[in-house]
Amino acid sequence: MNRILKKRFPRQIKADFFRLGSLFLIIALCMYIVIALVDAAEIVISGTAKNQTAMCLEDGQFTVFNALTDEQLKSITDKGVTVEAHTSYDLTLGDGSVIRVFKNRELIDRAVLDTGREATSDTEIVLEKRYCEEHDISIGDTLRIGGEDITVTGIGSSVDYDAVLRNLSDTAVDSKIFGTGFASPKGYEHLKDIGKAGTEELTYAFLLNGAMSADDLKQEIRDLTPDFPYNLTAFLLKEDNLRIGGAAGDIEINKTVGMVAGIVVIILFTYVLSVFVIHQIQEESSTIGALYALGVKKKDLMRHYIFMPTVISFLGGAVGAAFGLSGIGSSWQMSDSYNYYSIPAFDKVIPPYLIVYAVVMPPVVSVIVNFLVINRSLSRTALSLIRNEQKISRAKDIRLPDMPFMRKFKIRQMLRERRIALTVVIGMVVSLLIFMLGLDCYVLCKSVGERASEDTRYKYMYTYKYPSDEVPEGGEACFATNLKKESFGYTLDVTVMGIDGDNPYIPVKTVKGKNKAVISDAVAGKYGLKKGDKLILTDKAEDMDYAFTVEDIVPYCVGLTVFMDIDSARDLFGKADGYYNTVMADKELDVEEERVYAVTTKEDVDKASGIFVDLMAPLFTLLMIMSTVVFCLVIFLMTSVMIDKASFGISLMKIFGFNRKEIKKLYLDGNKAVIMVGALISIPVAKLITDRMFPMFVANVACGLPLAFKWYYYPVIWAAIMVFYSFVSLLLTGRLNRMTPAEVLKNRE
Repeated sequence: MNRILKKRFPRQIKADFFRLGSLFLIIALCMYIVIALVDAAEIVISGTAKNQTAMCLEDGQFTVFNALTDEQLKSITDKGVTVEAHTSYDLTLGDGSVIRVFKNRELIDRAVLDTGREATSDTEIVLEKRYCEEHDISIGDTLRIGGEDITVTGIGSSVDYDAVLRNLSDTAVDSKIFGTGFASPKGYEHLKDIGKAGTEELTYAFLLNGAMSADDLKQEIRDLTPDFPYNLTAFLLKEDNLRIGGAAGDIEINKTVGMVAGIVVIILFTYVLSVFVIHQIQEESSTIGALYALGVKKKDLMRHYIFMPTVISFLGGAVGAAFGLSGIGSSWQMSDSYNYYSIPAFDKVIPPYLIVYAVVMPPVVSVIVNFLVINRSLSRTALSLIRNEQKISRAKDIRLPDMPFMRKFKIRQMLRERRIALTVVIGMVVSLLIFMLGLDCYVLCKSVGERASEDTRYKYMYTYKYPSDEVPEGGEACFATNLKKESFGYTLDVTVMGIDGDNPYIPVKTVKGKNKAVISDAVAGKYGLKKGDKLILTDKAEDMDYAFTVEDIVPYCVGLTVFMDIDSARDLFGKADGYYNTVMADKELDVEEERVYAVTTKEDVDKASGIFVDLMAPLFTLLMIMSTVVFCLVIFLMTSVMIDKASFGISLMKIFGFNRKEIKKLYLDGNKAVIMVGALISIPVAKLITDRMFPMFVANVACGLPLAFKWYYYPVIWAAIMVFYSFVSLLLTGRLNRMTPAEVLKNRE
């Protein structure tokens, strides 16, 4: 009997080729995207881990005001801790871009060269790869610095600048305006002498080697400099350093989201498959009853009807995985990481669990879902099946008010096919979740960029290392310090800025008090704060927590910023009256270069503002296209099943004299009401769910979450859904036209 049943498969494939092919295509497409996304994450995560181990990634770093002496360094290393000086300064080139120059490293955070060799002479330098890509620099090219030609001998990256952020408080990487470089010890000094170098940053990287804890090392540094209690200006562990492991951290969320999304999509489409199978069972009810009467067992028919959707799921998953793991899959997905982060080209990785996930999970889910759904349909008696008895729908018991026949018929038809209507709504919600994820990415990137540019009212901002006694003429003095706060496992910099009440560049009314703060809406959105809440920030260098009462929330989108009265901030952080370390101005000021740590211009902010949309455009475009395809296919497949199930009624309507336009209104326009109402409900629900999940997706980005849509987005999305439904409905009109009155004769008793 099984051999006889198997002979039906070729005929079934031929009869439902387009429908089965569409399901195969959508499962393969979804699995391709999921597998490519997850495999790209695995390649970056495992490659980053191997690279960090090979290049001796630091356990952390600390910055001091005065350099440690050889004796002080020896005192630390004698206790088993490895320390290497990573001093640096910023060189400003003629095009306005900045290169942070380090000496060649030997012990910790060694550079990885993609091409070329290490710099050895006074006039040679190794440059970071993303900076070279943005400036079209190759091996052998020269940079004009201080009137001399400096030759580029190598291009590569370093594990401590995976995300090449100039400042840890920066919202995004912009390799057009900032990169890193490595020179020989003599070359380092030579470039410092001839270039327009900023103040030298006295930073030391360390490896604890299990000899002591990070807190013990911090205390050791303080004990070595008792005459300078504030000599330790920063102490940063690798897990708190946003420059380290940025690519792996950014894509790690993709791995979890991709796996979960894959399961949800497969469950949806295996359920869609089961709806087709139930429809097939209903069409073949008499045959199945006859087979039961001849002694065929239920388990044999169960295997028969589960076989096709299982094979479709298996082949779809396998083909999707093959493309996802190919060069046009994971490599394409990784392009965003390579175009943003400074990382070497990692070796390809194909995790065994991913193959199991792609090849085994879809058919297993298909078997489970189809068994649960089909079992009841095959549990009827042979006589009931032979007579093709249909379950009487309770929809007929629902009393409807007096209304025109056409409207009443459409409502009855919709109630009879409520299973299909529910499937359509569920498919709409799933596709809208994917769409909203992509649209949220676009809105966030565009809003952060535009608002950061609007909120930057100064033209120049000078960050001091050694402020002068007097504020430069034309400048507005502020006091700023960076503290830390954790969000979904990521520790981000939050800038506490003390300002005067009449600051022309930051029109924020602060409140006097060492525990009172006005926070930006970026901080409020990131950490879920409201007025009156307590905000706790941490100074990890000093092992100190600071608690602030949120007095007000103001619109400000330049990083994560908290505002205080400047005198209150000075008192809180132990600074003298009149102390400042930041100056804003509407023109370039006459400031001694050795006093300045960094200069940020309005032009720099504007350049960085547009980088978000450019970087994320491939991702949100892909998500929105994928969601549109999923929606259209679900609508098409489900509506076609509904039409097939109603073939007898449609043929009967034609006998009664209803024309094509009227039949279309009865059977297709009735679904239009489901789509209209379903979209009105699904759009805000999908937006709400996506907004709740979205903070996890950008947990490692130091920015707010301006996810609010412009009011017209909602009607536009709703209108687009109706347009797509109208297009699908137009395609299905041909199926209605092909149904003839002969269907009635086929189903006569």
